[in-house]
Amino acid sequence: MKHFFRTTADMAAAGLFTLILLLLVPGRAGAQALRGTIAAGSSYSLSIHADGSLWATGRNSNGQLGTGTTTNSTVWVQVGHDTDWVQVAVGTNHSLGLKANGTVYAWGVNTYGQLGDGTTTQRLVPTPISGGGGYTQIVAGTYHSLGLKADGTATAWGYNGDGELGDGTSTNHLVPNQVSGGGLYTQLAAGTYHSLGLKADGTAYAWGYNGDGALGDGTTTLRNKPTLVSGGGLYIQLAAGTSHTLGLRADGTAYAWGRNITGELGDGTTTQRLVPTPVSGGDLYTQLAAGANFSLGLRADGTATAWGHNAGGALGDGTTNQRRVPTPVIGEGRYIQLAAGQYHSLGLMADGTAYAWGYNGSGELGCGNTTQRNTPTATGTALPTRSTAAGASFGLAVRADGTLWAWGDNTFGQLGIGTEGSATNRNSPVQVGTDKDWVQVAAGSYHSLALKADGTAYAWGCNGNGQLGNGTTTNHSVPTLVGTATDRYTQLAAGSFHSLGRRADGTAYAWGQNGFGQLGDGTTTGRTVPTAVGAATDRFTHLAAGAYHSLGLMADGTAYAWGCNGSGRLGDDTTTNHNVPTLVSGGGIYTQLVAGQYHSLGLMADGTAYAWGCNGNGQLGDGTTADHGVPTPVGTATDHYTQLTAGGAHSLGLRADGTIYAWGRNAEGQLGDGSTTNRTTPAQEATLGTSWTSLAPGPTAYFSLVRTPSGYNFASTGQNPSGQLGDGTTTSASRFDRLNPLRSLQPLPVELVSFSARRTSPTAVALAWATASEKNNAGFAVEKSADGLAFARRGFVAGAGSSTAPHAYTFADADAPGAAYYRLAQTDANGAVTYSPVQFVPALDAPATLVLVPNPAHGAVQVLGVPAGTQPVVYNSLGQLVRPAAPALDVSGLPAGVYVVRAGSQAARLVVE
Repeated sequence: MKHFFRTTADMAAAGLFTLILLLLVPGRAGAQALRGTIAAGSSYSLSIHADGSLWATGRNSNGQLGTGTTTNSTVWVQVGHDTDWVQVAVGTNHSLGLKANGTVYAWGVNTYGQLGDGTTTQRLVPTPISGGGGYTQIVAGTYHSLGLKADGTATAWGYNGDGELGDGTSTNHLVPNQVSGGGLYTQLAAGTYHSLGLKADGTAYAWGYNGDGALGDGTTTLRNKPTLVSGGGLYIQLAAGTSHTLGLRADGTAYAWGRNITGELGDGTTTQRLVPTPVSGGDLYTQLAAGANFSLGLRADGTATAWGHNAGGALGDGTTNQRRVPTPVIGEGRYIQLAAGQYHSLGLMADGTAYAWGYNGSGELGCGNTTQRNTPTATGTALPTRSTAAGASFGLAVRADGTLWAWGDNTFGQLGIGTEGSATNRNSPVQVGTDKDWVQVAAGSYHSLALKADGTAYAWGCNGNGQLGNGTTTNHSVPTLVGTATDRYTQLAAGSFHSLGRRADGTAYAWGQNGFGQLGDGTTTGRTVPTAVGAATDRFTHLAAGAYHSLGLMADGTAYAWGCNGSGRLGDDTTTNHNVPTLVSGGGIYTQLVAGQYHSLGLMADGTAYAWGCNGNGQLGDGTTADHGVPTPVGTATDHYTQLTAGGAHSLGLRADGTIYAWGRNAEGQLGDGSTTNRTTPAQEATLGTSWTSLAPGPTAYFSLVRTPSGYNFASTGQNPSGQLGDGTTTSASRFDRLNPLRSLQPLPVELVSFSARRTSPTAVALAWATASEKNNAGFAVEKSADGLAFARRGFVAGAGSSTAPHAYTFADADAPGAAYYRLAQTDANGAVTYSPVQFVPALDAPATLVLVPNPAHGAVQVLGVPAGTQPVVYNSLGQLVRPAAPALDVSGLPAGVYVVRAGSQAARLVVE
């Protein structure tokens, strides 16, 4: 009788809110679906960013954010340090995460065993479910969870009072239990108390609670085993809300069935439907998402529509009015993915920008407050740099805003900046083109690869072996399409003279040099276009490329290798080359594989590292310099890592506490330990930093790159004759001391060459600035602040429009008796605004002092008044070093609190929000 007490409010509060991935939607790239997943829950949100890191915001009463606490957050916070997440799913107060190796983690409330770890214990951090890996998709209902295995079987666990686990019973399960019927599925979905599965032939099955007709079988009868959805429709995607279901057909038409009290079916009525019914309007969709009592549809042009319940503004139409038919979401947004929560919505754009709208009482929109939004609002998440890579003597990076940057050696055009000065090395980052939809980079010896959000791959630089994959052996100095316009990839890897690409279905392709069989196609014939690796049935979750060998990780965690096997780098206990994927010995189950120039690394699920291959410089980290043809433990049994990477003859490991350890060749200072002495066991880098976030692969590099939490900075150490450290010099380094900005320090499109502010009297300040060139520059607003936080316009100086000639500007502030901060707000002709660095002017006769802008802060901090020859460092309240000396200061990732910034003999208090 319990179902008679389920009111609309009851069921909405119980809520379900699952984002269905776009893996099966025609025309949708796997890249963004796998590396940009967003999920909206009951008053909280999860996101996997393009670098594979996991972030969360909103309500955390049961630990559903996974941060180790039960404290809510109104801004996006990173969950751990792992960078191998590929999917997330959320229930009411529990979360699921899928890693690249097919293992599933769960956290949050666990009353009914919905975390699948064999207990009913609440978990505050991601915890592995029972039963091992092999999963390709996860979904979550209110109190139950589902997982799809690589072989098409479905498992379920948690609450089963309404048969939502589909095993023919109403018994709860604390560990994954196979769904009845032996059906093989390609996709799953979960509602509050019902579940769905899509088969390869497009037929849809449903099971669980059916009092509102959400199963679509023409009845309201509960089903505890999969039952065919009525109507004979063939679907490519399913989505489930509290008690309604959506189905997308191959022709782009949308259907809906189940409860319709608030118009969530979108058919113009509030009439319950027991069988699939067309959604009104005739729009063609590429994705559907279902919230508690509302629905979202992503149209082919990237615009979104919404219908149903709207009290919290979840429809994004600027109102709180219920809609019974699809209504456009306000804005010019072109989305690639949508997610629907209980009363809020999320939209992801191709450049990685996340927008949110709807109810925000717990901070689930991630905007830094709890204000409801009735139209899409940028979440303001501090996204990390998306991707970095190290070539033989150059570096690549994708910034948080999706722009692509390069620096270092440019002999073959590998920086991608075009023919003008294409052979000129750059010792600091320069932007490659103007596109903002890059998500991943990889670097070979002298060529570059980059992946766009739509899954297309581009390459440039040296092409003597066809490693650019465009059907030629001609070098290119700008990004050039790999293969054809229809080829779509989810990950790229680059060896010395060959390239690898993984597609959304797990198949691997390779091109370039193949003398050792490193392309894995069964031959030693070079290829100038992508060619399938291994057998047609091989499915990989990750690829890595060494100088002349390749590695592939399978969903079950087994490792395969092919290509040159000198020194045993393929790990099969031989030195015989292989031109097809060959199993790495030892039976290890890995979560990550890394290839160095002549050695290989593997990371186990428990964080232990193994290495094999060449060890002449100690790059295997086992305390010797003897080669090993099988995986050998790195360091000691207590050493645990979250990420590994490898260079030409050295290795690095990132630990869970944010520290970096390195081992192997160090003649160029690439270990960052302050010396040039080789290490045969892991040694911590010299700055003792505890907030590093990820390491850049560089299989042929003799330098190292590491990212900070900021979307703008990286640190580097090692060899630097071509400027590959990106620090503006060609001086080698042996420490990760210098934080290098991945951005132009001046507003564009104006090239600002100077900006100064000085006091000319007790009450007056003179400002002066100069430009080298301008483009469409309407002018400069002069803005002033008393605290460096809140700026107000003080005046406006017209710009030169478009000009290649230098221009000088001045402005006088006659009312400035006290200390003040000044900045320029450069305005383009189209209204876009960018800002100059801030200048601080003390009051008359005020002593020189260190000034921090902004303060409080949560990201980049400008340090003013730094004594000549010194660089700022940051200490916590215990006097421990938390940010090493660097020209630029970034406090992203530091816990909120009070810190001390020192530069020479001066110090200033900094509040981190």
